[in-house]
Amino acid sequence: MRDTLNLQALKRSKLEKHHTIYKKANKIMAKGFETEELSDEQVMDIANRYPRLKVSIVMGGDIIVRSLNDTWIVKDEGRFISLYHKALILENGKTKEKYHIQDIFYDLDFVFASIISHDDFRLGIKSRTTDEIQEIVKESHLAVI
Repeated sequence: MRDTLNLQALKRSKLEKHHTIYKKANKIMAKGFETEELSDEQVMDIANRYPRLKVSIVMGGDIIVRSLNDTWIVKDEGRFISLYHKALILENGKTKEKYHIQDIFYDLDFVFASIISHDDFRLGIKSRTTDEIQEIVKESHLAVI
């Protein structure tokens, strides 16, 4: 099942990050790109190439990813893949889980590699460029062969 990211909410947001995601989404849509519809088995085949991640698929096709530091939700929006990050917030004296948009992608492999890169950054191991994240994707393909 494909979801719909509220692009207008991103456009009206005061956060620069949301404006960046909005612009990126518009560029992807202007090119007419559509994500490949993957079966649950295909998603798990890709996920198995990233042993540091624990991946499960919930009803409706959303993907839950647990990494060393965080929990993520991956949603196929049709034209791109949205990555949501779980945050714990204090609301009325109670801790609640909330998800916020982290970024959008057009390749599931790159989503998983970006999550690994994010964990490494949070652990103080390394900050990576896009090309370096692509290397993680290439290494994951070689690990299968």
